[in-house]
Amino acid sequence: MRLLVFGAAGRTGRLIVGKALGHGHEVTAFTHEPPPGPDHPRLKVAAGDVRDASSVRAAMGGHDAVAFALSTASSGTGVHEAGIANVIYAMAENQVPRLAAVSAAGTFDRTNSRLSLARRALIATVLRTTYDDLEAMERRIMATDLAWTIVRPMGLSDDPPTGDYRVSRDGALLPKGRRVSRGDVASLVVKALETDTYWRRTVVISR
Repeated sequence: MRLLVFGAAGRTGRLIVGKALGHGHEVTAFTHEPPPGPDHPRLKVAAGDVRDASSVRAAMGGHDAVAFALSTASSGTGVHEAGIANVIYAMAENQVPRLAAVSAAGTFDRTNSRLSLARRALIATVLRTTYDDLEAMERRIMATDLAWTIVRPMGLSDDPPTGDYRVSRDGALLPKGRRVSRGDVASLVVKALETDTYWRRTVVISR
């Protein structure tokens, strides 16, 4: 697989890059920051801004799949919706069929009691515009004919990956869901691109 990773310099994006390289894939890391790791014979870096349609189109050619893993720290600015719009257009133009995007648990279900009270309070206040942006991103993805997967972690940690996690394949929040390692999220993203297991599904991941 020839994979293009957006958000490759972020904490989750870096791990997606590493996991894909570890599985033998060719990877292009799209970033406007320094490269996401040491030199690797199957790693290329494309500099650009995901909000700039021309730089996204220039990077897209020659790939089979896309991972979209922008940091949610910037999602209140509308970068997720604007970025995915450029990515979807470039994928159609270059006939790239597969997309996996990282979102967050609670999108379209912000008051669900399976979210902690503290999380629901944050979503209603500090994270309100973040969730607006993520939901707009997801709507754009779901409206396409792509072989897409949306991955919604129930919180993220920087703990080492364990491989011990639960998933819901219909977007339903998991009972007693806990934060999951970014490394495990990266593994799920790569798996979603390698197989048809999660094709056109929203997948909640949790410990």
